[in-house]
Amino acid sequence: MFIEKESLVNEAKKSKKLPNFIWAIILALLFMNAGSLIGAIGITPLYIILNNFSVFRTNTDLLLLLITLVSFAFISLLVFIRVKFIEKRNFSSIGFSKNNWFKKYFLGFVIGLGMMCVVVLILFIFGFVSVESNPTQPIGISALIGVLIILVGWIIQGGTEEIVTRGWLMNVLGARYNIGIGLFISSTLFGLLHLTNPNVSFIAVINIILIGVFYGLYVIKTNDLWAVCGMHSAWNFAQGNLFGFEVSGINVEVSSLMDLNLVGNDFISGGIFGPEAGIASTVVLLISIGILIYLDKKDYFNTSSNNL
Repeated sequence: MFIEKESLVNEAKKSKKLPNFIWAIILALLFMNAGSLIGAIGITPLYIILNNFSVFRTNTDLLLLLITLVSFAFISLLVFIRVKFIEKRNFSSIGFSKNNWFKKYFLGFVIGLGMMCVVVLILFIFGFVSVESNPTQPIGISALIGVLIILVGWIIQGGTEEIVTRGWLMNVLGARYNIGIGLFISSTLFGLLHLTNPNVSFIAVINIILIGVFYGLYVIKTNDLWAVCGMHSAWNFAQGNLFGFEVSGINVEVSSLMDLNLVGNDFISGGIFGPEAGIASTVVLLISIGILIYLDKKDYFNTSSNNL
């Protein structure tokens, strides 16, 4: 079967506490909500410090978005506390092996960028993209510093959501039941967590679930969380600060290399939710999952030279 490599699941089986699926979902929600609340308080000193720098005084939206994204680190901290002190296992057991970690992360980042670039290329070819003629944010070379600054925030935010859903939730449920159940519940919860986002649609939720399936399958086959952390961060970063779109319905107009608009049929483009809510993303995600399955059938992930 495609889902057969379960090393991270086997690591999770060593946990001193393995929650059932109801308690696991509650814990995942607690991580996200309690971590966000703690982060809103804990990040205040950093906000005060950064507010003294001219780059943030002239672009307060940049500072606010950066602080919001960096505060996700407190969510990760709660997961790490749970894994280390309650489940009594190492951080490597959720997919953070030290071996070639940067290479793995960089590969994932490139894949995430590539996937979003393909989505935008499809939209551009079929006339669903226009260039903003009157941008309200810094763009191009003048925006480069802001773009690089906000990238740090996306790295933390994207990594955190992968730690909660793919690193922890999927594998503890895989250990308690089986990895198929872990993949299904973690991917579905990942999609449903976006229901409160502005301008969310049915297709948006389906696409985000598909993203979860793709990331989850990648983790299962590689036993690695670094790459999907890179994919997730690059996907969001490309949407918001390379192309200037909304990210999961959220306006992130703080600095972007380009400032593009989605036009035409929202069913195809995604409209004001961003490309994630359009059929173009659905096609790219299904093809990406298909490529993953094809590579697995070719035994790519069991070849030591390719298994990073």
